[in-house]
Amino acid sequence: MSAQIQSIFKNDQHLATVSRIDSFGRIKAVVINDAEHPIIAQGAHVSSAEIGANVLLMHTVQGFIVTALLAQPEQAPAAQINNAQGHIVISAKQSVSLQTAKGSIEVFADGTIVLEGQDITANSEQDLTLAGWPIRLN
Repeated sequence: MSAQIQSIFKNDQHLATVSRIDSFGRIKAVVINDAEHPIIAQGAHVSSAEIGANVLLMHTVQGFIVTALLAQPEQAPAAQINNAQGHIVISAKQSVSLQTAKGSIEVFADGTIVLEGQDITANSEQDLTLAGWPIRLN
């Protein structure tokens, strides 16, 4: 006796909704056609996700791999990141921020740069130049 198994999927790529994540936002399971499926891997470029987010999957023999996290309709496209022979350039139309719990660097389109932190240190082996008028110290 033989049995034929037919896949419920018509191709190897699928849209799904995130149903489970870990503490880092890595996707652990998705829902497709009202059934939950485990995720075996996710691309390194896929940012942390939230439950309910939509993702693009690839179905492999080993299981499902998340290949992309889809943007929400109101979400602006991500900043442009370019690697020019080891020099990383992050470009955005309005601003770029690097943030941690106790510090941040923000660069705005008008040229304003804001540094915030508990302790800001500048080390230089040559002259340290501060240019501008006036320069206010406290």
